[in-house]
Amino acid sequence: MTTAPLSSSSSTAAGSLLIEEFYSSKSLSPALLHSLLQRLLSHPRIHNGFVDILQLPSVQSALENMDEAKRDSLIATVKLFAFGTIQEYLELKEKSGDAVWTLTDAQLDKLRMLSVVSVARRGQIKSSEKTDVDMIPSDHAAVNNNASLSIPYAHLAAELQITPVGTPFNDKDHMRQLEDVLIQCVYSNIIAGKLDQASKAFVVESHVALQDQQQLSSSSSLGMKQKDGANKSTTTSITVHGSLLSRDI
Repeated sequence: MTTAPLSSSSSTAAGSLLIEEFYSSKSLSPALLHSLLQRLLSHPRIHNGFVDILQLPSVQSALENMDEAKRDSLIATVKLFAFGTIQEYLELKEKSGDAVWTLTDAQLDKLRMLSVVSVARRGQIKSSEKTDVDMIPSDHAAVNNNASLSIPYAHLAAELQITPVGTPFNDKDHMRQLEDVLIQCVYSNIIAGKLDQASKAFVVESHVALQDQQQLSSSSSLGMKQKDGANKSTTTSITVHGSLLSRDI
């Protein structure tokens, strides 16, 4: 007997329940925290707010009860999804296998998609600074009146580790895999853009709103709040839906 895949609405509901587990738990054991984070980083509809989770009192308490090496590895892994890339993940694994978690296939796919957003964001920053980069403003109309950006396939393939280091991009071996990732990003609504096969480039029109890396908290898209002992409240930027999302960076 086979199990039918979750529908979009079912997946969204499951994501909301997962987030609620973090917020409703007054205390978390290190083992339960590990399990919840594994599910969070694998969930196909949750693309932001990862660092905010680390700031919850129950999570902070669990982290304090963890071995330092395991705690550092957990935090490094969560931050990769908040503002890192697949390339940085592989570099960390090569440097020290225990520096970050070993990601599942689903988590690798998700991090690769989020890496596209990071590459686009960094390209926009460099373009605005008028530095010598291989990403140039596009003539295509931009969503939300933001300047669109044309990113060469070769650059994206290298950043996403689709082309091995030192291997030039070629249509036969790399284009299909790269375009599959880009199409998945568009269908997941974390980025809006067009495949320009003639120019061999991806034209970014808009993407998830990115924050500065130092801004580890942001306003909540869900309006979910966590009260502390002083009756103050903090918010999370986590969203579990199909619109353009905000993301920590």
